[in-house]
Amino acid sequence: MNSIESRFTESPRRLSVLDHADVLVLGGGSGGVGAAIAAARNGARTILVERFGAFGGTWTSGLLSSIMPFPYVKGLFQEILNEVAASGGWRRSETEDPYAPGPNGSPGAPGHGGIYDAEVMKRVLDRMVVEAGVKPYFFLQVAGAFRDGNRIEAIIVESKEGRHVLTADYFIDASGDGDIAHHAGVPTEYGRTEDGQVQPMTLIFKMEGVDDARAEAHCRSDPRLAETWQRAKLAGDVTIPRENVLLSRSPVPGQWAFNTTRIHGKNGTRVREVTEAMIEGRRQAFEVAAFMRSYVDGFEKARVSETAGHIGVRESRRILGDYTLTSDDIIHAGSFDDAIARGNWYVDIHSPTGQGTTTVGPPDGKFYEIPFRSLRPRGVDNLLIASRCIDSTHEAHAAVRITPQVVAIGQAAGTAAALCHGAALCNIRDLDTARLRETLRSQGAYV
Repeated sequence: MNSIESRFTESPRRLSVLDHADVLVLGGGSGGVGAAIAAARNGARTILVERFGAFGGTWTSGLLSSIMPFPYVKGLFQEILNEVAASGGWRRSETEDPYAPGPNGSPGAPGHGGIYDAEVMKRVLDRMVVEAGVKPYFFLQVAGAFRDGNRIEAIIVESKEGRHVLTADYFIDASGDGDIAHHAGVPTEYGRTEDGQVQPMTLIFKMEGVDDARAEAHCRSDPRLAETWQRAKLAGDVTIPRENVLLSRSPVPGQWAFNTTRIHGKNGTRVREVTEAMIEGRRQAFEVAAFMRSYVDGFEKARVSETAGHIGVRESRRILGDYTLTSDDIIHAGSFDDAIARGNWYVDIHSPTGQGTTTVGPPDGKFYEIPFRSLRPRGVDNLLIASRCIDSTHEAHAAVRITPQVVAIGQAAGTAAALCHGAALCNIRDLDTARLRETLRSQGAYV
């Protein structure tokens, strides 16, 4: 400790209890929303803690804007999309017309991906969380955990009101970064095996004032604008270490979203590095916008209208649990007797070096399963994971991190916690997984 640091100490103090719940969910992103709604609907008094001012995480604060195809995910996820579509905020992807809505504005056949309006998504999630009976808290940041043996007793949270604790019988970590697990001493891994590097971050942004018809025509002639992008790179007009442009047309006329910036070599759990990534992400966003205006038909008068309030982190900590999901499980369509979710999204690794994307997945028409064991952190009896940081390898993580599957994982975690509480179980490992699977099926999940 240096001389400056040694000057500052904080005396021990007693922290007040802000609230108590049967089930406490940390993180209001896609997995946390799924977990909280499921827990509350299954009879548990549920608290949902979110560090920003909206639910949805990457969907909303991160402006994700696109939903990948989800043929093997139903349940709460399909319900959310139905609500978004009914509110006019969904544009379905199809082979012939990727932006055509389904009948009566619905998402159409189960499994079609599409584009959504983030503002509509915010309102839908507000309504669904409140109507489920969940007690929400915005603007709370976790700062620690109290653990007694194999049980977590409380988490420490901070806000403008100071430091408090939230207590619960069961905890669900939907932070994406495994924050409760980390503070409670659960072992974690970070990055790929050979060098510890993780996938790059992306700051998503929107442009408005686009001539949709002309832009569509250009994009059809050059999918993902790969040829145009490489021409701009050779001319020195683009410096971003990405091989193409990932963009999508919003349900709002003249508005397009871009998942194109790529910031590598940053750790999403370190505040200084996230700060640097946000600044670099905005720089890259305006560079992409300048490229679009100069090189792509229909964007000549377009402008950046919004940048995400938080950078999109694809990968950070991964918890160690009772089973590590592997790339073999993904590629060979693995099945498990305690499966709680299905998926067919492929191993989708945006290179940690910044340039290139690796994709490999299960055979067409096949799905892999995600076991309940991968949601159970080692050494803790009352904690479940409901986000991308379940127990998996770097490669398998790149498949299961997609939001449809994360909602399904969340629905399973919330349902499991509620069932454990209802049965007065002390250990989540004592839950009958056959009962969990049957409950999920009865509530619309694809298990």
